[in-house]
Amino acid sequence: MLLGDDERAAPIMGRRGFLSFAAAALSAAAVPSVVTATVAPVVLGASPVEAAPLVGSVRRIALHNVNTRESFEGVYWADGNYKPDALKKLDVLLRDHRAKQVCHYDPRLFDLLARVHATVDSDAPFEVICGFRSRRTNAMARRRSRGVAKESYHTRGMAIDIRLPDAQLRGISEVAKSMQVGGVGYYPRSGFVHLDVGPVRTW
Repeated sequence: MLLGDDERAAPIMGRRGFLSFAAAALSAAAVPSVVTATVAPVVLGASPVEAAPLVGSVRRIALHNVNTRESFEGVYWADGNYKPDALKKLDVLLRDHRAKQVCHYDPRLFDLLARVHATVDSDAPFEVICGFRSRRTNAMARRRSRGVAKESYHTRGMAIDIRLPDAQLRGISEVAKSMQVGGVGYYPRSGFVHLDVGPVRTW
């Protein structure tokens, strides 16, 4: 499993609004026996800048998880509402497969990804290096790298580490930074960009 060295220069956040775990069986045909982690909502202000604003009656996204080789490509928002079935599939795709835990992702992250994708004009799906990380997996990542935050937004279903095979990492990073939506971390040596919908910050 690839683990991103994210949030190196990000402030360590408190525990307010953090995860509360609930054991549950997820009956997804593609993924047997996983545990669902319920995420407490975190309210953030609207973004003051949005490049490539999302318009129209549908929003699409395409992701490929490089760890599990699973993919999602389709509509996740239509006619003014997020599609629960699509969000559930995305949650499973971004699961911590090592810990067999699924987290309810903040759908604003998918909106951010859709805007970034449209702005860089890519024809390829995002390659996901790291999605959700359980507490245990995050602790393991922290032992491997000092750059991993203890209260990582990966553990809240609010962060993702991605790349695009047909776009430069720096370009992805600069586009995301210009949107002033959340955290953007640029990792050229590791080959990914970290995006989250926490407070606006860059590193």
